[in-house]
Amino acid sequence: MLMVGAATSHAEVQSAQEPIMATGPCDPRSGVTIDDGELSSFACDVVVVSRTDRGTVLIQFTDRAGDDGRILGFAGTIEGRQGFGADTTQVMAVERFYLGGGVEPVPAQRGTCIMNWTGLHRTGGRLVNVTCGGRGTAEGHDITAMAVLTAE
Repeated sequence: MLMVGAATSHAEVQSAQEPIMATGPCDPRSGVTIDDGELSSFACDVVVVSRTDRGTVLIQFTDRAGDDGRILGFAGTIEGRQGFGADTTQVMAVERFYLGGGVEPVPAQRGTCIMNWTGLHRTGGRLVNVTCGGRGTAEGHDITAMAVLTAE
């Protein structure tokens, strides 16, 4: 049975660059659907964006107040200029997504994350909005995951 759960991600550990965190409400459309069934809502109010040792980007959504430690994560490669906020809108091709920490990732058959910035992060720009979605198959189930957070 696939579940969203656990507190830490299975992805590679963050490299030298510090992770970027933004807080704000997640859209009610955020959640996971299995086999085109009902949406299992995912409440979140934090997004963390970091680089992995492999050079890919990991975007994780979670709820600070949640007692279950649920995380919904998306990993892939940013298209175009690589610096966070190098373009005010950056697109990441999702290669895999995580339905919880410590679980095997779901290989994405398709997926995209869009990050909107006020400018280059290292010069004071900040993350304004993150929208991620992915679709893949795991354990014989068709899985769709989506998270949308608007920073405060």
